[in-house]
Amino acid sequence: MSVDAPRSYRLLGGVVVPRLLVEADYPWLRVLLDERERFVGRAQREFDARLRDPLPVEGSSSKKHVALRILAQLGRSERRSPVPPRHARRRLFEEAALTPESRSSLLARIAGSFSVTPADLEDSLFADLPGERVLADLPVSLSPAEFALRANLGLVQGLLGRATGVTLEVEGNARVLVQHAKLRGLLCTVSRPASGVGAVLDLSGPLALFRHTALYGRALGSLVPHLAWCQRFRLRARCLLEDRLADLQLATGDPIFPSAEPRRFDSRLEERFAQDFRRLAPDWDVLREPEPIPAGARLVFPDFALQHRVERSRRWLVELVGFWTPEYLRRKLALYREARVANLILCIAEDRACAADELPAGAVILRFRRRVDAAAVRRVVT
Repeated sequence: MSVDAPRSYRLLGGVVVPRLLVEADYPWLRVLLDERERFVGRAQREFDARLRDPLPVEGSSSKKHVALRILAQLGRSERRSPVPPRHARRRLFEEAALTPESRSSLLARIAGSFSVTPADLEDSLFADLPGERVLADLPVSLSPAEFALRANLGLVQGLLGRATGVTLEVEGNARVLVQHAKLRGLLCTVSRPASGVGAVLDLSGPLALFRHTALYGRALGSLVPHLAWCQRFRLRARCLLEDRLADLQLATGDPIFPSAEPRRFDSRLEERFAQDFRRLAPDWDVLREPEPIPAGARLVFPDFALQHRVERSRRWLVELVGFWTPEYLRRKLALYREARVANLILCIAEDRACAADELPAGAVILRFRRRVDAAAVRRVVT
């Protein structure tokens, strides 16, 4: 975040207050989007010059700065030049130094050698400068509401790039967040909250590292849109801003652009079981993302929780053991043994050999061939 740019946040004591775009900003966002569309096909410098003049409906300078940054990221300008600019400059300047010739004559002669018009050659000379790039259409059609959500996401991600540490308290979708954190190489520990519901992810911030901080900051920011799919979340980050540490907080309901919807099931096996059980047991809820279970210092994420809709004390956890490698299966079973989970149903493929001492004590074991027998599961829970 540039120190010369209008700040997209306020510091109130030790708290960071982001200047999030809200419904009151929609009118000037609409005007900005219309102006951006009007300059499609024209040079970036022309659009920049237009923005130096006031818009018919103006927003705050700090929010406008964030919005323009998102516009630039969404709609990259294009370089349109019939002749590569470096080639055009080198040839033209070299010939001008060697041959006493009028400008128009020189342009015509060299343009002919490139099989372009003199106007095309002239346009190519400085087409690689940022201001000469041509504005392209935005890849998506944006409403002011969606534009505001995207801008808010970019604002928060920028602040997280100045974080020393981040804590996420989430209910629902925790497994997706943990998997994403591991995939992006984030330094992350996962624990169970005191309430016993959901999970807590503690992540190192980019400023806690000594190298690759920008890359790590982008990876950390990529978690934010996934929070929108949690039933509830709370994000707390310690950020270094204006040479002091301050706390950033976000929570469920804050207007942040969501990621694409996570996959509802990891496999066709899981999807079929959920469909079959819902049809056979309409008085039971099938929860795809139940809360993780503590297993020593780690957490284990069951595939499903089956919850009776009226008698809430009737609750079972279900784990489908299908096409895992033997090593992964041993680790998973070891976690469940350590967790000592009551009311656990393990549905294990027939070709998966498991010794008796590997299975969690008290778990109900159901074998299946290609499809989990939802009727057998129903008999267990009822």
